[in-house]
Amino acid sequence: MANPAYLKRSSFRQWLHYHFLEKKLNTVFGYVFLFAVAIVVSFVTSEINYKLGPAILALAGGFLLFIMMIRNPYWGFYFLIVFSAITVTIDRLIMVPLPLGFVIEGMSYIIMLNLLLKYDFKRNIDLRFWTNPITIGMYILFAYYVLELFNPERVSALGWLSYFRKQFSFFIFYYICYCLLNTREKIIYFIRFMIAITTIFAAYACKQQWFGYAGFELRYIGTGNGLTLLFQGGLLRKFSVFSDPSTSGILFASVAMLCIILLLRSNNKTERRWMTVALIFNLLGYSYSGTRTATLMIISGILLYCIATINERRTGVFLIFCAFAFTILMVVPFQSAVTNRIRSTFEGTKDASASVRDYDRHEVQPYIQAHPMGGGIFTSGFEGFKYNKGHYLEYLQPDSGYMKTIAEQGAIGLFLLLAFYFIVMRYGFRHFFRVKDPEIRTYYIGLLVMMFTLLVAQYSQMAITQYPLVFFFYAIMVIFIKLADFDKFVPPFKTTEN
Repeated sequence: MANPAYLKRSSFRQWLHYHFLEKKLNTVFGYVFLFAVAIVVSFVTSEINYKLGPAILALAGGFLLFIMMIRNPYWGFYFLIVFSAITVTIDRLIMVPLPLGFVIEGMSYIIMLNLLLKYDFKRNIDLRFWTNPITIGMYILFAYYVLELFNPERVSALGWLSYFRKQFSFFIFYYICYCLLNTREKIIYFIRFMIAITTIFAAYACKQQWFGYAGFELRYIGTGNGLTLLFQGGLLRKFSVFSDPSTSGILFASVAMLCIILLLRSNNKTERRWMTVALIFNLLGYSYSGTRTATLMIISGILLYCIATINERRTGVFLIFCAFAFTILMVVPFQSAVTNRIRSTFEGTKDASASVRDYDRHEVQPYIQAHPMGGGIFTSGFEGFKYNKGHYLEYLQPDSGYMKTIAEQGAIGLFLLLAFYFIVMRYGFRHFFRVKDPEIRTYYIGLLVMMFTLLVAQYSQMAITQYPLVFFFYAIMVIFIKLADFDKFVPPFKTTEN
């Protein structure tokens, strides 16, 4: 005989499933329920606390987001990337700093948990994931980070914990990418998504240039140091949806290089048409940011591409065209604030901020030479002031990603990081020269050039640590590993690897 209590619970589940999932509250009960929710939210907002209403809506939105991530990990994956890019804009809109970094990390863990519970995705984590050179390089870096916990120079362990937590969340994203980017079509879709979403952000930077900043952005900038830092050489630099112009310029320049290579090597007219549109917006977005580092990224990316494909006839034509365009840019009498900012990259002059950075680097050299493991993680820059007050490196503003690494982790940490970058680039080039499929070769060289430009940007900016660039960086590493599996002209990767 059936248990009455069980039957009662079962019928209640069916009732919930019918109203909430099948009909999606498009029933009499649904109308009554939503009306009651509206009354409650309005009451608590007006009578108790005006912050409770938005808090309830945010809680409901978070719950729906959680359900969507559980039901469709691909949706959560792409939403995570987009959300990570607009967190600064959200802060500007509401004028209240929120711990959105924790929200991003929480989303990563939710998606990972979902993948662990689904065999179809979890089975993609094979032995190669744990034993390929890129993952092993991450192991070594993590081991060194653990050693840095015992660095006697640090003042507080909170900075180390914050850094390690962030690096671990990046590894989780690397794991997610390995699970989800499991077919040729999904990898190509991700590359196109990366170009599309960046082009939208670049188009918004163009809007800021052509029609001006929005009101909430002007409030954020203010009239003090924010405006002074943005207005340089007659150009009010544009930051799109990101925290600063440097971040936007670096992203747009790296994706512009990817668009150039896809445009140059693709035989699909439709794809070439879209790549042309994307290239124009990304080049404009990069130029409006006034980021001179981005200009060097473009130059270095072109040189790397020409060296890697020097045996191709079209490379010579492309190099001649680039040399001609560069000459026109440098000698044409027409001048504007945008072109002057680009030209200043090659003039050899330094502004006051560059001189200050050079002075700080020379001042800290004796300390770095005396501490091969550095001063400890997060002891310089903004993080140094936040976590390690009173430290020798507290007021050092490294700006350069490599400078920050050698100051905080010493020469040993910088060597391990550069060795890791070398492993990644070598892995990508190894497959580029081995695969035969023209489309796969194009994606390999395009992503290799894009990644190389980011490594160049690290010399003068904190490039790879910014969202969504850091997500693109880890996803590209996964593509380097898996894309060669789908080369239809050679045996599978596991056979050719031996």
